[in-house]
Amino acid sequence: MAGARAYGTAMTYQNSNSGQAERVRTGSSKTAARIQIVVADDHPIVREGVVASLKRERHLKVIGEANDGAEVLEVIKQKRPDIALLDLRMPRMNGLEVLLALNELKFPTRAIVMTAFENEEDIQCSMKAGARAYLLKDCPQQILVDAIRRVHSGEVYLPPQVAQKLVDRMQKPQLSPRELEVLKAVAAGKSNKEIGVQLFIAEGTVKTHVESLLEKLGAGTRTSAVKAAVRRGLVQMS
Repeated sequence: MAGARAYGTAMTYQNSNSGQAERVRTGSSKTAARIQIVVADDHPIVREGVVASLKRERHLKVIGEANDGAEVLEVIKQKRPDIALLDLRMPRMNGLEVLLALNELKFPTRAIVMTAFENEEDIQCSMKAGARAYLLKDCPQQILVDAIRRVHSGEVYLPPQVAQKLVDRMQKPQLSPRELEVLKAVAAGKSNKEIGVQLFIAEGTVKTHVESLLEKLGAGTRTSAVKAAVRRGLVQMS
């Protein structure tokens, strides 16, 4: 992401290859088209609060709502909004799956993740999947409105604490796909022998993977490794 610029409460990145023209400009005429938005969240109270907040902004227009990922994808297909506000944890399809589906469809709709989770893994996965902004649900209204404006104009918007977590994540050693499989099995309480049977690998190989992931996570024990993995969002405990 090139051309980083700081704007007070957030770090933004200008996308010079934006294929979507800005439809609302500062000081434009009253007839300028409003930014069209759909909101997806499986908690009605949260969704209704976001919608009510956006409706107070005269340059924004909420044209659809959804309470799960599959529903919001259908709404996007039908209404082709400028912006989709997506929760990450939704039934049927989660936010990441919606982002990947939008990539496949090549729609011009730009997605903003709005979630209660700010762990490193969720942030990195969301941005890699195509999110144009990552916001927390408790952010002030002005931050949300500013993010929508900037994303609509072709920028990527990250509040400072989110940008810092993304940088931290990128600078840490990455677990291999096999190490991640072993880590999830460790989090499930399986022994090295049980993990070997599950993954069809030798017990000694499992031990090597465990030692490697402990080092990468900066953990001295399996328990502390699982705790670190939960904090980073690498595994989710039910």
